[in-house]
Amino acid sequence: MSSEVANYADFSKIRYAQCWEDADVLLKALDVKEGGNYLSIASAGDNSLSILSENPASVIAVDLNPSQIACVELRKAAYKYLTYDEMIAFSGVRHCDNRIAIYNRLKPNLPKQSLAYWEENLEDIETGFYHMGKFENYFAMFRKVLKLIHSDKTVDKLLEQKTLGERHSFYNNIWNNRRWKVLFKMFFSKKVMGKFGRDPAFFRYVDVPVSERILQRTKYALTDLDTSKNPYLHYILKGNFGNALPHALREENFDSIKRNIDKLEVKLWSVETALDSMSDVKFDGYNLSDIFEYMSEESMLEIYDKLICSANNNARVVYWNMLAPRFAPDSLSKNVDSKTDLAKKLFLQDKAFFYSALRIEEIVNISVTNG
Repeated sequence: MSSEVANYADFSKIRYAQCWEDADVLLKALDVKEGGNYLSIASAGDNSLSILSENPASVIAVDLNPSQIACVELRKAAYKYLTYDEMIAFSGVRHCDNRIAIYNRLKPNLPKQSLAYWEENLEDIETGFYHMGKFENYFAMFRKVLKLIHSDKTVDKLLEQKTLGERHSFYNNIWNNRRWKVLFKMFFSKKVMGKFGRDPAFFRYVDVPVSERILQRTKYALTDLDTSKNPYLHYILKGNFGNALPHALREENFDSIKRNIDKLEVKLWSVETALDSMSDVKFDGYNLSDIFEYMSEESMLEIYDKLICSANNNARVVYWNMLAPRFAPDSLSKNVDSKTDLAKKLFLQDKAFFYSALRIEEIVNISVTNG
């Protein structure tokens, strides 16, 4: 079964060179069971790798975009065959003078299609593949324009550790000036984001003022959350993470991911195809990123029916809303328990701040559906 979004979105290039959902929140939301089976949107691979740190039986990472699959396969090889220091330097997060030499060690272990992709894009390897997606390039453009509004010194000051009161004071008195508001309204409009950041098709079901919604969440991230520990904010403003690393890149998680790396399967599939093709597997959780944002409510219902049929009892379905409100249809209420309180609690901790809601829904009463 093909996915609705495949009919109108461009999947020819790397859209996301890293995952832009907070893995710390994801792992708490999924409540990963040791020995469980998990289906995960691949994207660039980071969050699928993070699930491995909890010692599941399997993680099936799926994506419609062959270049995203190439990102995951390269990460998989890096975690399997490199040391932590080599992996983090090779990725582009730390300085490295010999990325091509490291790649040459890894490439015999890459699947044919992914190898072909990287052989044609060696400049991305040399620069550091964590930086080479359309979304990452969008933020690179943003940083150039931001220099017209705030100096590097001011940016560094924003990212320093401060108390809650100090963060609010800094935002209100220094950061949130008229030029910042104008820049934000322009740069995070539906038109500009569609052209330079996301695919325009991803806004097909969005009918809210995009920049205003994102600005509200950005203010929250710059005031209520600790800016000094936010990897996504550091990357957007500085072009790298500094010492505020996301979950999959932290040294304390490397060994557990490496130990479980062969449990990761990477498939050029839609979620629908995965569920149809793996009918013998029962899943304990689904990391669905924000895929429901890109489809009609009717298509979401079709997928959700398949999720239920492929689930073990108490399997968690975790996904984000950015601009289009999506949640389990009422018609599925006998099989879906919405964990609203938990979702709200974790959303307040969410460092990837541009989403408008986190959804955590638990599949229950499987015997009613599967007989």
